[in-house]
Amino acid sequence: MTEPIVPDVQKLAALIPPTIGPYVSEADQTFDAESIFDYIDGAGEVYRSYNMRLLVARRFHKDGKPDIVVDLFDMGSPEDAFGVFTHDLDGEDAGVGQGSNYKAGLLSFWKDRNFLSVYAEEETDETKGLVLELGRRIAAAIPNRGEKPVLLRFLPPDGLDVGRVRFFHNYSVLNYHYFVADTNILLLDQKTDAVLADYGGKDDRSRLLVVAYADAAAAAKAGGSFALATMPEAREKGVVKTENSKWTAVRVHDRYVVIVFDMLSERTAADRLDDVAASMKGRADRTKGGEKK
Repeated sequence: MTEPIVPDVQKLAALIPPTIGPYVSEADQTFDAESIFDYIDGAGEVYRSYNMRLLVARRFHKDGKPDIVVDLFDMGSPEDAFGVFTHDLDGEDAGVGQGSNYKAGLLSFWKDRNFLSVYAEEETDETKGLVLELGRRIAAAIPNRGEKPVLLRFLPPDGLDVGRVRFFHNYSVLNYHYFVADTNILLLDQKTDAVLADYGGKDDRSRLLVVAYADAAAAAKAGGSFALATMPEAREKGVVKTENSKWTAVRVHDRYVVIVFDMLSERTAADRLDDVAASMKGRADRTKGGEKK
């Protein structure tokens, strides 16, 4: 993961235009990871889980019209900007930034280390147009593009639902998207990187989880913890048939733990793990040949 950059309030605020259409802006509000709950109560923990650095919130007002609000986050790294964007993937692609969604008056997108939401307190034809225009103007003002997390390169493309790939760090976010256990059996924390991807369709939906740990010892410990908790009688084999008559399997590769959930057969579970292992080996070979990590 790239080193986080210390945010600058003035530089972040300068990315947001002072007016949009007939609307003018009110005074900015700024929040960090400690004060975020003063602004966003329940959802504040989501942003903290992605190591947020700074939020600049700007409200646009016009008498007799619904307010429009911009929440512009500096997440410290492109990986975490991408990650918090993937927390809610519902909506239609708006073609803004490096990935975006629009639904019911709310636009969200990410670009470089920034995550942004623009929302109208009431959706009208006018406010929808202004929300999208604000998003495009702010995206154009962000000078750089960021790289997606390296873990995404390990996802086999066959059957991948590209609109349901999520990046995160801790087990509360994992459980939000796919419940694994009441306790942190995978030993996730803010220093672990993880990607959860959906495969297949409605009738054969499965999940692939890849977690990167600090080193091989930490990965082995986490893989053993997961196997002991979920497949105690078969932990040496690393695969078990679950109560829904589908299969869960786990493998440890160097500093990575790879798990498949809800596979239709033991064979397809092994094949998915083999595909990830091949991707990891290929990337390791390219890195040895001089490719940047």
